[in-house]
Amino acid sequence: MFKLTKISLLTVVLIFLFGSFAFALAQEIDRDEPIQEEDDSAKDIIISPKNETTADEEVALDETVEASDLEVSEPTLLPDSPFYFLKNWGRSIRTFFAFSPINKANLRLRFASEKLLETRKLAEKLKDPEIIKRAAENYDKEIGKIKTVADGIRETATENPKVGKFLDKFTKHQVLHQRILEKLEEQVPEQVQERIRETRERHLERFSEVMHKLEEKTRLQERLEKNLGELKGSEFKSFKNLQILKNLEEKVPEAAKEAIRGARENTLRTLKEKLEQMSTTTQERFRDYIEKIRGKAENKMGILEDLKSELRERPEIRERLENIREKIKKRIEGFKR
Repeated sequence: MFKLTKISLLTVVLIFLFGSFAFALAQEIDRDEPIQEEDDSAKDIIISPKNETTADEEVALDETVEASDLEVSEPTLLPDSPFYFLKNWGRSIRTFFAFSPINKANLRLRFASEKLLETRKLAEKLKDPEIIKRAAENYDKEIGKIKTVADGIRETATENPKVGKFLDKFTKHQVLHQRILEKLEEQVPEQVQERIRETRERHLERFSEVMHKLEEKTRLQERLEKNLGELKGSEFKSFKNLQILKNLEEKVPEAAKEAIRGARENTLRTLKEKLEQMSTTTQERFRDYIEKIRGKAENKMGILEDLKSELRERPEIRERLENIREKIKKRIEGFKR
């Protein structure tokens, strides 16, 4: 009996030590790196004769997402490692001790970002479709958990500042997730592309569901515009934001479509004003940027048509936009043949 008690006690101690080790390892792996305060003046690159950038550089600014942008570290332990279960164990422990729904939602958002970066790193590291597919499924499930946790939050952003703070972070990070997924879709093996596309579409649906659940309809437009505007990017980032808003509009409930349209109209107006102030050289670079930036060709054509409508008094800019639109249209027709 005494021996049995000793064995039981030893087992408990070993489990405790192993659990502590797993937690410490997960904390070490997931440790936040110091994030420098961003200089708002440096968020948008100002084009000048002394600081000339190419369209490729502009595209890179609007498509590249660093781990620090998502307030996490670059992952080192990946799902293809036999020790990856320790990382998930550490996550489970952290979630267990996050008692409030808001804390749980913030943790789930962090884990989703980590899992998406793990998927990206696997795609860069190897071409095993099954491992990449499983990593994408892990991310997909984590986004679903954010939605589940959000359903348990009983207050809106208007009623609780913590909810508002979470929504600000959530909005920015979900837009950045979309950028990663768009790029990832072209980088993964062909067998995984459809899975990534489905994940991206489902991600938009859950993004809209969480926003609609926690934000007052009258404040949704304001929050979207605010957070899209605060994202770092190129001089042309309004065009990329319009693509995101267009994709989001297709997924939101009917009650929220008006807010998305309002955000699109204001973003379109901002881009129109910038276009009017651009030099001919910068407008030419904008044309190249539109051709190279990722996104649905149909959406690009729609945005260009909307821009043309806004630029009734600038026929020379309208003509350039029409030339780009025709080029994209011919490319679509070429794919269909």
